[in-house]
Amino acid sequence: MTIPNKLHVTIPNVNRILSAFFASLLILSSVTLAQSFEADVAALVEGTCFRCHDAETETPLDLENLGYDLTEPAAFRTWVRVFERLEAGEMPPRGVKRPPQRLVDAALGALKEDLLAADLATRESGRVALRRLTRREYEYTVEDLLLIEADLASLLPAESASAGFDTVALEQGISPIHARSYLEAADQALDAAIRLGRSPTRARWKIDYPNSPNAYRKVRSSVNKRLDDAVVMFIDENHRNTSGSSSPRLMASDGNGVSIPHPGLYRVTVEAYPYQAETPVTLLLFRGNRKAGTRQALGAFDLVAPRSLELTAYLRPSDHLYPEVADLDWVTEIDDFYAPIGDWSEAANLIVAGGPRGPKRLLNNRLHHPMFYNPTGGALADWAPTYKGEGVAVKSLTIDGPLLEAWPPPSTRRLFGDIELDAEGDLELTKDPYDHVVDIVSGLAPIAFRRPLEEGEAEAFASLAKPAIAQGRSFVDAVRVPLRAMLSAPQFLYLSGEIGGLDGFALASRLSYFLWKSMPDEELFAVARRGTLSDPEVLANEVERMLDDPKSMRFVKDFVGQWLRLYELNLTTPDERLYPEYDDLLHHSIQQETELFFAELIAGDLAARNLIDSDFTFLNRRLAEHYGIPGVVGQQMRKVSLPEDSPRGGLLTQASILKITANGTTTSPVFRGNFVLSNLLGQPPNPPPANAGSVEPDTRGATTIREILAKHREIETCNVCHRAIDPPGFALESFDPIGGYRNRYRSTGEGDPPHTTLYGRPILEYLNGPPVDAAGTTPEGKTFAGIEEYKRLLLEQEDQIARHFLSQLIVYATGAEIGFADRDEVAQMAAHSRESGYPVRAMIHQITQSSLFREK
Repeated sequence: MTIPNKLHVTIPNVNRILSAFFASLLILSSVTLAQSFEADVAALVEGTCFRCHDAETETPLDLENLGYDLTEPAAFRTWVRVFERLEAGEMPPRGVKRPPQRLVDAALGALKEDLLAADLATRESGRVALRRLTRREYEYTVEDLLLIEADLASLLPAESASAGFDTVALEQGISPIHARSYLEAADQALDAAIRLGRSPTRARWKIDYPNSPNAYRKVRSSVNKRLDDAVVMFIDENHRNTSGSSSPRLMASDGNGVSIPHPGLYRVTVEAYPYQAETPVTLLLFRGNRKAGTRQALGAFDLVAPRSLELTAYLRPSDHLYPEVADLDWVTEIDDFYAPIGDWSEAANLIVAGGPRGPKRLLNNRLHHPMFYNPTGGALADWAPTYKGEGVAVKSLTIDGPLLEAWPPPSTRRLFGDIELDAEGDLELTKDPYDHVVDIVSGLAPIAFRRPLEEGEAEAFASLAKPAIAQGRSFVDAVRVPLRAMLSAPQFLYLSGEIGGLDGFALASRLSYFLWKSMPDEELFAVARRGTLSDPEVLANEVERMLDDPKSMRFVKDFVGQWLRLYELNLTTPDERLYPEYDDLLHHSIQQETELFFAELIAGDLAARNLIDSDFTFLNRRLAEHYGIPGVVGQQMRKVSLPEDSPRGGLLTQASILKITANGTTTSPVFRGNFVLSNLLGQPPNPPPANAGSVEPDTRGATTIREILAKHREIETCNVCHRAIDPPGFALESFDPIGGYRNRYRSTGEGDPPHTTLYGRPILEYLNGPPVDAAGTTPEGKTFAGIEEYKRLLLEQEDQIARHFLSQLIVYATGAEIGFADRDEVAQMAAHSRESGYPVRAMIHQITQSSLFREK
């Protein structure tokens, strides 16, 4: 066959033409088959389904007006749901006369054939649409490319919340705001990467807190106490999380004369000791940035004796450091707070006026009451020398750096290659500036674009520097123009791949963005260049290597952050009256528990059933005390075997999950039940009807949530969903909004005073309300008395849980939802994994070897 030259038909064009041709055949086939699809399904629908799902019956599904056009997305999704419920035997429901099996089999066969054809007809450009880097992937990629650390994700627009994962290509968008943000992020990245001039002088700053002029001035209006050798930080019961008190501002490095001059690694040392402490107390070190409005915990350290605490942190010129405290026992008596000063009869009046809440009212107002201030302006520390509560005495904070192994830093060498520096540390060009630009672009672009360059591609970007060179601007200014363009170009922002099997470079990128959230490293690039990555054994070796690399924690954090909604952990703040024990250290610990738990499932290739129940978790002392588990010392997180009588084990009893499924004040079985159905079982309930109303728990303790839900279920349309939603929610009622185990609800109105102490003093904030009832009955009629029995019932659905977990990994890894045409392959993968008990690491290997992962 001779192809006329004027057509210029290339092989890729032929592939596209054939794909379009076969897609059109599939569309025509779907239209033709719709007649048999309708005929085979109509007998079942009209004879059985219309009893509950016609136009006049109030249910979420109206089959009478649904239609049979599978090219209409909403109709297609609905028929998929009908197929799934028929296939699973969920419909018709119990108690309804079942149709002859031949009608069900005929309907399922015809429906499956047409759904498959309709799904394939939508894949003209492959299973996965063109996928953009998420903002976290952008940050990690730029950091790995330029060898820097930079907070770039915060500069980019938030990702769409409509998809389960932000990696799903069809739900991603791009706008002019994205374009401007990428340019701004590229500028900041290049600012951090290009470090010329003389090497920064290493400096050492030591804040001697008791002798710091700024610290001493601020101590005069603080609850902190100045000693000869230290400043003592006490907990402020108005702000159990001390970020709200004056202590961080008092102790912050930038407020005590330290300004970080250069970005880089710094050695940080804190000298501290416990003060008036009979139990271990905790010192936390935070990195803050007032410009960005961010704060991050760098470490937590238990103090039982004087300690010198040391760590290395990356600091930028706008960063500052400050210590905070946690786990401090407070005084137990009102008279112990301060030495007798002023007229205590006024304090007694406050107590009487406040009734049973009086003592708390006194504590809340003590700093604002005149009897606690020296009218002559003396220091509060001098007026309150006898406070008996625990504290942390901080002697000094030392910052040493930047710690440089070489100059210029690796980031600058990565960009400018072999260009030498003159005596002043500036670039010393040895040929025409444009030729240097071409060399720089040619060296960096293949790494940035994650593939070999096409002919003329390097010159196209390098030519962007010509106007700047012609204008006589500096070489650095000129080369920044193409570099900036590269970091915001489609070649950088999107993952490529032709229809069909991915080539070595596209497969390497898909693998690295799955397991590392970033571009391939040199070793993975080398395998791609050799063309051997598609070999199953080679691919498996690379997966093993990448999972063992510390960068795999990026995948762990991002996957559980989205799948388990851990990114929502900061959306609610626990009510300080009801949950006064919640603090920064506990908040930080509960997130780490879930991340480290999931990482352990991968590292140990443990069974997916551990997601529901396990005999271990990860704890530090603070979290262990919260869970009532003895014998855990120190604030470092470590794997801990759970006592046999512990209700903990698995994801559902971890405080992070329990917190994100509550609102900070109350718990709702509806929210938690929906989480179990949607996130673990993959069986999300239908949206509530418009007239369903809301179900709000009663914080006063007058009405239990079970009573409210019982009334709600009297509405039949509500009961249809609530009989599945409520049972897992009831089972989790034994846990409060911060993940503590409870037998009674906490109340702000009715109840009894707790007979326990908190941080060494009586609890004055809340009362013990009604008892908790964690019993329930599943839709199948199986009863349970609490979370332990419910977890055993949940494990009877291990196959469904493992299959949904597998599906979630596939969606996250490939950037495409599981289509109807993918169901059989997913089922085969699940069946194969079932033979060995659904080991998590092996499931990741299965995914990377599948055609769903290896093809576009």
